[in-house]
Amino acid sequence: MKKAVLIISLAVLAGLWFFWPGPVVVAEPETAAQPAKAKAKIIPASVKPAAPQQVTVTETISAPVSESFKILASAYAAELELPPYSRPLSADDEHLLAPNRYIPQTVPLEGSASATIVLPKFRFSYPEAIPVTLQVSGIQVSDVNVALSAEGTTTVVATEEMRGTPANWSATFNAEADWNGAFEISVSFSANGQQQVLKTGIEYSHPVATITGVGDSRGAGSDMLIPVKIAVQQGGYYRLRANLFTEKRQPLALLTGNAKLSEGQGEITLRAFKAVLQQQSGPYILGTFMLEKRPAVPGELTQYGDSEKAEYQLDYFALSQLTDEPWQPDAEELQRLQFLQQMAGQQ
Repeated sequence: MKKAVLIISLAVLAGLWFFWPGPVVVAEPETAAQPAKAKAKIIPASVKPAAPQQVTVTETISAPVSESFKILASAYAAELELPPYSRPLSADDEHLLAPNRYIPQTVPLEGSASATIVLPKFRFSYPEAIPVTLQVSGIQVSDVNVALSAEGTTTVVATEEMRGTPANWSATFNAEADWNGAFEISVSFSANGQQQVLKTGIEYSHPVATITGVGDSRGAGSDMLIPVKIAVQQGGYYRLRANLFTEKRQPLALLTGNAKLSEGQGEITLRAFKAVLQQQSGPYILGTFMLEKRPAVPGELTQYGDSEKAEYQLDYFALSQLTDEPWQPDAEELQRLQFLQQMAGQQ
């Protein structure tokens, strides 16, 4: 993925920059004939002292490292062709299309048996209930129970007996007003006379802001501007990420916007760069919202908002309103690219 390559590239670059060796200065060792302290020596005016010897140190980059920098430079150059607030989205970007997806992990048991905890998602918002399913294969289980506890503690906040078929057991936790933070789900059952316990984690929070609607889109330069209306319960610095789709649900772009919002009614404007719209003039669908309140101080946790609707439809938008001017990276980004190209021997 482009984004992953960029993150790796910056990490590799930082490491190489820090640990790259500088010029080596070699001091000549004292010989036995040299005294510990040199005596003063008078040089006649007619005799010029010898010019100090100049040593040239040349650093070379090995071919494998140079090739690595070529890859990094190429990937970073591609990143700079489009603005960071409007990135292309395709059907292959599963983690972006479903950022709150829970990924089940199957646990092998004795005799080729297995058990899996299944959840509808990873992050829940109050007052959502938490449905839990246990799927088992190749083994008979009994006395199936599930417990919810605050992560990192032994405090159990809720327990439920699970019921169902031999292969699927389920239970639901109804939300409590004081649930907030990271939680651990533990499913216990008996099988072949032994007690088994499976665990997984989730996040549960009270929304600090809620998306209430989307305003009319308008054009500005090469961007389509999409105002997103937000009811803010806690003021602070917010980041909003949302996916833009065609009317037929073809993925177009991942849009990101940031704003400092005060308590009350607020707005974050998302921008869709013309190039990522792929000549699609709408109508569009805006959804898959991820609304985050960023930590104000070190150690503070990220808090989350929600949306009244899972998605909002945007009206037809004439792309002729937008210009074709290319995206212009800032000076720092261009300097970073130039450095990568120099290390790759491209300049």
